[in-house]
Amino acid sequence: MLNLAILIWCHYLGDFPLQGDFLSSQKTNYKYILFVHGVIWTGTVCAGLIYIGLFAWWKVIFLLLGHCLVDNWKCQHPKTKELGMRHLLWIDQLLHIIQIIQVCYL
Repeated sequence: MLNLAILIWCHYLGDFPLQGDFLSSQKTNYKYILFVHGVIWTGTVCAGLIYIGLFAWWKVIFLLLGHCLVDNWKCQHPKTKELGMRHLLWIDQLLHIIQIIQVCYL
């Protein structure tokens, strides 16, 4: 359970404070910026995986692809204005936590 808590902390660190305002506002418009955000997040979570001794190279690819796909879906979702960004953010965070659980226990 401690391992999962460490990885979730790394997730929130990489997904919010390390993203910054620039990446947050521009990842909707530029795929490269979205990719950079995904790399920062993946690096942060992988640092946690290294720390707890669960790192594997396949997890880097799984985390990066999964994070970029989920964030791209959220940024491009056609009902963003109808649903409100809050609903999409909850779905986005749930999908990222599912990824974290998978790399923690597989």
